[in-house]
This record gives sequence, structure tokens and C-alpha cells, in this order.
Amino acid sequence: MKISVVVPVYNVKNDLEKCVDSIRRQTFSDIEIILVDDGSTDESGAMCDRFALEDDRIRVIHKENGGLSSARNAGIDVAQGEYIAFVDSDDWIDSGMLQTLLRACEQTGAPMSECSFRNVYADHYAEETRCDGSRTVVTAAEAIESNLDWRTLKPVAWNKLYRRDVIGDIRYPNGRVHEDEFTTHRYYLAAGKIAYVDVSLYNYNKQRDGSITAAFKVKNLDKCDAMLEKLRLMWSTPSLSALEGKMAGIYCYVLFTSLSACVKNRIKHQRVDEVIRQALEVYPELRRHGLSRRYQLCFEALRRLPLKSCTGIWKKLMGG
Repeated sequence: MKISVVVPVYNVKNDLEKCVDSIRRQTFSDIEIILVDDGSTDESGAMCDRFALEDDRIRVIHKENGGLSSARNAGIDVAQGEYIAFVDSDDWIDSGMLQTLLRACEQTGAPMSECSFRNVYADHYAEETRCDGSRTVVTAAEAIESNLDWRTLKPVAWNKLYRRDVIGDIRYPNGRVHEDEFTTHRYYLAAGKIAYVDVSLYNYNKQRDGSITAAFKVKNLDKCDAMLEKLRLMWSTPSLSALEGKMAGIYCYVLFTSLSACVKNRIKHQRVDEVIRQALEVYPELRRHGLSRRYQLCFEALRRLPLKSCTGIWKKLMGG
């Protein structure tokens, strides 16, 4: 088995068939399709079973609901392919995606590859990059920097092909949102080099209901934890030292933007206090590695003032 395609499934009866059909129609056919029914309460689980009867490349796992990370991890644990790919169940892929990504790995010797994607809206779609057809091979540090700048390579799970040893024992964090931000950079580091193909082959459904970007919730504070973990990794990884300043700025931006959203949405929760405590603990280390005056002012306000006053200063500094 060359490629295992892991599809987490939860209450997506209206989108699932299009997703699965797009994988079944791949020009590269030596694949297995692992549908992980994560405790669906609609018809999605039964649809998975029907698809398995129609195509012997499809395997179905039914499990209690544990979230996206748990479903991806369950698929990884049973995957038999030399390579692994992820497709979200309300998205779909172009017919040549797997073949293109596999060819990029084999021709460059990179154990991981990535393509571009298009954002699909109700009345139009928007390409994420120029899609000029170019192919490049980058180091882990270059890939992570591209993620930080939101350029060509992105910190998402689903537009990539991973050789099995790249994934190894790295798993997505159960119970967290922004799970890719905890994980993708670790895969880049395990791979060492990554082949990137600037062709849009993945269709990201921007019409999905319940998107974590639709409204700020307490769980969105997970992104602060993800950015802090990434920052600490850079402090301890010599090959990433050049990115420390940029990552520190991104962590601070995510932190104060998230805290402002908590104030705006009147969110009072122990997680807010926990995020603030972690930020103040790491503040001395941030200053030692270099921190802009703007963020220093915000941290000093966070130490001395009520949260609402602190976020007011943040908004003023940001011109809001």
C-alpha cells in the first residue's frame, strides 16, 4: 500500500459523498481510504459503511466522539501506507493531487510534500497563491518561516503528503482546536526538507457551518498555547534561532488579539486567567530575546491593570 488517506468524519452527510468520490477518483490508485466516523449523530456513519461496500479500498472506523485530533490520530494508528495524507470530510481534492505530491517526494527525495489550495465560497473561489506551477525544495526552517509569514507553505494538515517515518509518534493534541498549529512545524522538522508544488489541488470549503473562525470562543485560546509551544521550541532549536524574533511578535499578536476578543465577547473563564499567567511567566524570556516596545507596553499593562484597560491600550497601539 503506497498511500493512506485519513478522513475524519463528523456529521457531514451533505458533503461527505463529494469528498469521498474525489479521493476514489484519484489518478494514483494504490491507496487506502480510512474513514474515521467520530461519533456522528446524523447519517454520516451509515454512509461510510455504504462507501466501504462499494470500494474495497475503503476502511471504516466507528468511534466515540473525540474531536478532529482524536479522529486523525485514530486513522494514523491503523494506516498501512508508506505515505499518509489527510482530507477533511467537507472538502474535496482534485484528481491528480496524490499523484502530484507523491511524484514531488520521489523526484526530489523529500519525505514530505505540499501543494497550494483554493478557498471555495458560495459564489466564487479564490486561489491561495499565484499557482504558477513552480516546484521548490525547502528546509524545515524555510517551511516554518513561510507558515509564519502566511506565504506559500501553510500550517494546515490537509494539503500535504507525509512519509510514514515523518509522522512517527507525533500526534495531534486531543481536545484542542488550532490543532495544526501544534503539529505541522514538528512534521517539517522531522522531514528535514519539503517539496512544494505551487499548484492548487485541494478545495477548502469556506461555507462550512460552525467554523472556529466564525465566533470567538474560550477554546480559541488554544492558539495562544500553540504559539507559545512553537516559540519555546525555537528557543531550544538552533536551526530555528533566526525565527525567534518573528515568532515572538506573532505570539504577542495572537495573545493580545485573543484577550481583546475575550473582553469584547464578555468571556470570563479560568482559561483566560491561565493564558495570562503563562504569558506573564514567559515575559522575562521574551524580553531577553528581544521584544518591541509596543508589546512591552502591553505586557506591563497586563501586569498592572485590569484586562479591559490592557486590551484598550492594545487597540490604541494597533490604531483601533
